[in-house]
Order: sequence, then C-alpha cells, then structure tokens
Amino acid sequence: MRVGIKEVGCGMSNGQTLKETREALGLTLEAAEEETKIRKKYIDALEHEDYAVLPGRVYAKAFLRTYAKYLGLDSESMVLEFDHRYPINEVVAETDHVPVTTPVNRKCPRYLGLLVAAGVVMGLFVFNALYGSGVPNIDRVQRPPVVVENPVENQDTDDQVPGVEEPAPPQEARQDIQVQVVVTDRASWMRVLVDGALSFEGTVPAGRTLEFSGRESVTLRLGNAGDVEVHLNGENLGALGRRGEIVEREFVVRG
Repeated sequence: MRVGIKEVGCGMSNGQTLKETREALGLTLEAAEEETKIRKKYIDALEHEDYAVLPGRVYAKAFLRTYAKYLGLDSESMVLEFDHRYPINEVVAETDHVPVTTPVNRKCPRYLGLLVAAGVVMGLFVFNALYGSGVPNIDRVQRPPVVVENPVENQDTDDQVPGVEEPAPPQEARQDIQVQVVVTDRASWMRVLVDGALSFEGTVPAGRTLEFSGRESVTLRLGNAGDVEVHLNGENLGALGRRGEIVEREFVVRG
C-alpha cells in the first residue's frame, strides 16, 4: 500500500487570493479599510479585479501592493502577475487609422492558368493521336497481401506444456492515512476533509498541533501554508507553500 499526494488546482487569480486570505483571517472589508487606509470600494474592486473602479493604473498597483502586504502575501509576485495579465500596451486600439486592404486583381492569373491547362490538354490529345497505338499498356504491380502468422497456432499440440498457475501474491495489510499538522509562527485558517467528510474548519493559533486519520483520503486546505508543517504517516513533509499562500492537498491511499 502506497500513500500519494494529488495536486488540486491552486492557480487562483490575484482577486481570489486576496478575498480568500482576508476571509480566512476573519477580516471584514471595514476592518481592512481601517488598517490600510484604502477605501472599501477599492478593496472590493481589487478582490473582484474590477480595475475600472480604481483611479488609474499607478493607483491600482500601489493599492494592490499595500493590501497584499497587509494580508501577509507576497506583494511583489502579485504586482508582477498584475503586469503580466494587464500589460501597459493593452490599450483600446485606435479605429481612425484602420489599414485599407487593396483587393488583388486576380483576372490575369486566372486567364493564364486556363491557357496553360488548355495547352496541356491539346498536347496530350496530339500525342495520343500520333503515338497512342504504339504505347504499351503498363500492368499495375499487384502486391501480395501481408499474412501475419500466429505462432501459437503453428505449434504442435504435442509440444505444448500445460500451464502452471502461479500463487497469487499476498495482500498487503491496509494502512490508514495519518496526517499531523503543526502551526509554527503564525495562525492559519484550515479546512480538513477525512474520507470526503468535513472533519475540521477554523483558524488554528501558532503552537497548536492537530492530527487526522482516514481510511481512504485526507484533504487539507490551508490559508497560510508557509506556517503549517505537515507530517504524513510519520514523514515530515515540511510546509506545503509560502507564507500567506492558500494551498490545497489531498493525500490518498494507492493500492
């Protein structure tokens, strides 16, 4: 029996990461507005990536960097992601200077093609009239079909040795999945599913250790992966992500 780790899609957008981290930390929009001095409607616009509400690109990047630092996230990575998804040259194209494509005059090439085709047909007709009777017929080469012989059928039945059934390998004893999570420096929100059922959801303070055991699977969703140390069946896997990063992992039994 082997225990494996299966990735669950974690490539969230900046807005999703900001909103889920704030909710995981139990913060309201009003509390975030008070602490960051960023107006609530701008915070809501960042979380929904509605950048048209913000006063401009420079303000959008400044608000994004400040809000990400406040939530304990990697602000520079989020600004780089913003620049990647919304580059400066992504501006509404001007429509006053639409290039006009001049239609290509195809009459000459069409007539030229017809003349060439007519010449070829006429040449073949003349050739056939003059030399057609002397041209021998060329037989098509007939390739024999490929026959794949079954070596089993060609063997003499007298030489066949009756098969001996091999004993089935012994079944390995089934082992439950034991997952232990240790919250180190900062508190972290987490949700834990054991065999598909919700076992725990809440914010765990630093210094606490929780243990979970499942027959089929144990799924962890961490709101602050960098401050949670994970142990799987006694093996220390360390932190599953960076501080402030939302990560989800599923540990399953593989036969």
